[in-house]
This record gives sequence, C-alpha cells and structure tokens, in this order.
Amino acid sequence: MTVVAHTMARPHPGKRLMAENRARQLGGIYSRHGASVKVASVISGPNTGCVVLLRGYADFRAAVKAFQAINNDPAHTEFWREREANPGADIVVARDILRTVHGNTQWDTHPCSHVRQYALARDKVADAMKLLTQASKLVSKADVQVVGLLPVTGENLSSMTLSYQFRSVDHWAEVLDTVGTSDEFQAIVARAAKFGTLGSAFTVMPL
Repeated sequence: MTVVAHTMARPHPGKRLMAENRARQLGGIYSRHGASVKVASVISGPNTGCVVLLRGYADFRAAVKAFQAINNDPAHTEFWREREANPGADIVVARDILRTVHGNTQWDTHPCSHVRQYALARDKVADAMKLLTQASKLVSKADVQVVGLLPVTGENLSSMTLSYQFRSVDHWAEVLDTVGTSDEFQAIVARAAKFGTLGSAFTVMPL
C-alpha cells in the first residue's frame, strides 16, 4: 500500500511560472522529509491548466510523521507566509489523501498519467478489483502501469480512482490509438459500468 496526498492549484493569469516554481519549491520541502514527489500539470479534462503536487508515502505512519516534521520546518512556514503575501494561484484541492489498492506509483519511469474517476459504492469494490486486474494485465503488454486508489479524505468517498501511467505523452497517445480503442479493452470498460459510473477523466504530465 502507498499513501498518496495531492494538492491542486489554478495559476492566476500571468503567474503560471510563479505557481510552477512554488510547486517545485514545496515539493522539495516534502522530499526532504521522506516523500516521493511528483510535480505535474493537467493538460486535459475539467482542471486543465492546474498545477498538481503529489506526495507518496509507504504507509500512514510515515505520512503522519512527515506531516508533523513539515509543519515544524521553518522553510515550510516561510513558504506559506510568502504565498499568502503574494499569491500566484487559487488552491483547488488543499490536501486530499488516497491509498493504493492495486499497483504502485511509478513516477520516475512513467510520469505521465491518465486518470479516470469512478463513482463506486464500497460494497462493489471487490467486483471492480477483478476487472481492474484484467485491465491491468491487458495494458501491461504496452508497458502501461495501472494504479487503483480509494479515497481516505475528500468529497467523493464512494469512488475509485484509476491512474494509467505512461512513459510520456507520446506513449499515452500511442496506447489510446491501439489498446485503448481495442474491442478487448472496451469490453472491460463496458463490464465496469455494472459496478460504477465513470464521472470524469483527466491527463497530467510532469513539469
């Protein structure tokens, strides 16, 4: 299991570079306290243009230990003081937490992600996991890594997030043209509709 926390911000007009640099700066602080970090930009979907800061931890104890250390880090305090004095973005998601139930994050080798979010009752998770295993096996032939996550905090707790991880944007496009539109993959998607409803999807690329 991996615990994943994410923050999303929408840059103000003319301040995108500031927002990106601040995300990298904050990511560096998290990294110094043991998090694996990914800074990315949403390139398609409802939050296109937003900057995303993802943090991964081995478990909840590691996440809480890091959280406490970060809150006591003077660099973290100074970061937020500067941000409040001169904001460069609106925070869309402050800190939502998820846990993995399938696969592992591969941000170093597969930094581009296509994320699909399903409305899913918790009593349907076991059924959905069977299909997720089939989908993961199918796309692995194209070197796509799949991560299934369930929310721990947030607004849509009756949901499941699937992150299809790719080597690059070009790799994402290639797989969409082949595996993604294949009859075999579409059949799995159709069966998934019996257990959950696909609500939204978006794509992120690393910064």
